[in-house]
Amino acid sequence: MIGHVWRSWRSLRPYEALTFVVAALLFGAIDLTSLVDLDVGGRLPEVLGRHLGLPVVSCAVLLLCWLPAARSSPIHTARRARLVGATLLGSALTIAVIYPLAATLPWPSICDLYALKHGKPSCNMFRISALIGDTLWVAMPALMLVGVLEFRTLRRRQDQAAQDLLREHSQLRRQALEARLATLQAQMDPALLFDALVAVEQAYGRQDPAASARLERLIRHLRLALPRLREAGTTLAAEAELIASYLDLLRDLNGQPPAFDCTLGARGATPLPSMLLLPLVQRALRLGRPQRCWLTADGRITLAFDDEGLCSEDADLAALRERLVVLGATLVCTSAQGRTEFTLQLPS
Repeated sequence: MIGHVWRSWRSLRPYEALTFVVAALLFGAIDLTSLVDLDVGGRLPEVLGRHLGLPVVSCAVLLLCWLPAARSSPIHTARRARLVGATLLGSALTIAVIYPLAATLPWPSICDLYALKHGKPSCNMFRISALIGDTLWVAMPALMLVGVLEFRTLRRRQDQAAQDLLREHSQLRRQALEARLATLQAQMDPALLFDALVAVEQAYGRQDPAASARLERLIRHLRLALPRLREAGTTLAAEAELIASYLDLLRDLNGQPPAFDCTLGARGATPLPSMLLLPLVQRALRLGRPQRCWLTADGRITLAFDDEGLCSEDADLAALRERLVVLGATLVCTSAQGRTEFTLQLPS
């Protein structure tokens, strides 16, 4: 219990202290409007010191009582009761501290000056009714202040919970897309590899001199493609190698893939999520007949084809854009004058 109280006091935040101080000054300034009707003379600093200093002391006592309740479990069923109880206890302790302190201060109050002016009894006389009234006078604005702070704390927790939920949703969505991508790869690669194996076998069967080279290209593609089934990330240079090996396999299968030119420079080591570029190449071969393909990197990654009309939206491109949104990247497609360019901008 004592440890919790001590940790609560040490966790005081600047805005909380500032809130209580400002509330104390505003609370103390309420009675200062009565100075207009009183001639205080040279005692004005003493009056101001009394009426602004005592509320600051009161709010300090309230703050020390409020902090342990405010730092209790935010989901505890008795949290509101604890806050109300701590506020009422703080109000009572405030009166217990302020009454003796006010009696020992040599500075006059507005009430003292008013009583002196009109010949009334001193305001320092102890009365039970005044004690109860002052306690309620402190408790009511204190409860309002605690309510505002609790509402602010609740709102902050709700905002944080919403951000955590969105972050978790984004992570789950990313993982789902990566899992779906791996599934698509597992479904696509076996068919291509089976055809390539059959072609290599037939080449060896007819004693084709190029059979050995075709087998080496198949092995190279396997070394590049198989890790993609279990890895979520790669580099731009590795993705370019995958595209080149894919086009080589198509060429071995009597296809007519485009010639592939790659200019990466120092950008080859750029981290890149797996399977962002190869689906664009496969889609271009399915929709058109490009004869050349370029991959360049100069701050942005550009994959270009010497064929128009490859920017039309379809399910494959929509799925790729959806994945890019999750990754925080953007893809822009332009097509004109016999050329189509896909520009990929990765998050910095």
